[in-house]
Amino acid sequence: MTNTQNFDKATQIGFIGAGNVGGSLAVAMSNAGYPVTAVGSRTFASAQTFAGRISDCTAYENIQEVVDRADFVFISTSDDAIKTVCDQVSWREGQGVAHCSGAASVDLLQPAVDQGAVAGAFHPLQAFNSVENGVKAIPGVTFGIEGNDAIQSYLRGIASDIKGIPISLRPQDKVLYHVSGVLMGNLLAVLASVAASMWEKFDHTRDEGVRALSPMMPAVSSNLDSVGVPQAVAGPYVRGDIGTVRKHLEAVSSSAPEYLALYIELALVGLPFAVEKGALAPERSQEIKELLESYRST
Repeated sequence: MTNTQNFDKATQIGFIGAGNVGGSLAVAMSNAGYPVTAVGSRTFASAQTFAGRISDCTAYENIQEVVDRADFVFISTSDDAIKTVCDQVSWREGQGVAHCSGAASVDLLQPAVDQGAVAGAFHPLQAFNSVENGVKAIPGVTFGIEGNDAIQSYLRGIASDIKGIPISLRPQDKVLYHVSGVLMGNLLAVLASVAASMWEKFDHTRDEGVRALSPMMPAVSSNLDSVGVPQAVAGPYVRGDIGTVRKHLEAVSSSAPEYLALYIELALVGLPFAVEKGALAPERSQEIKELLESYRST
């Protein structure tokens, strides 16, 4: 183990936190030739499962042992646990530590910095529902990176080696960056769940709705990737089809009123993109806006 900031592909890596995010990153790093040698977690069983996926990785019951044996430690716990974990252990001069939070800055790692460690952040902008799927999903994922030059160079190298796309973030940008990810990841899944639940309103099942609607998501993603915003924006708002919008509002308000506010607000925020695209005249956009707003109080 070293007392230097010269982190490279031979640097011994440890993980604190053995969930889907940490497990996916660790396997991807190991597959790319990085030595992931130590892991600790809230439960020893989860640490053992984590270590079992990676050759020459040892699970430890005490997280201090992970810190003692690694030159660079990734804290991949929940956001609320990061500072507590950082406070619990003793760090070495020149040791590296990075958390995997998208919303928090490196300030959470100040206890480690006070002891001479160098701190960073390494956040994959992706939703992870399992380690197996997570590893497959990493190529092409953007990694938000924060830290000094030495940390950034090392973390950017890891991101590139596991086929990710590294970007540098300022501390003040982290929360909005994370909001964008939650909108696209977590809340997109919620939106899909709402759309599928609509099927229960016309005598079909939510599962049928998922099967019917899911193929639309890759197509939307492909359109966004190929033509961007606003050109990928489509639908009755873009066409200025106020009759269809009115039918939607009437149907949702009578059959699925619990989703009316969501429909209205999403439609309203979509109108400016339709105007920007050049497909919707500002006057027609105002008509649709007024119609949508008239249903806010129903």
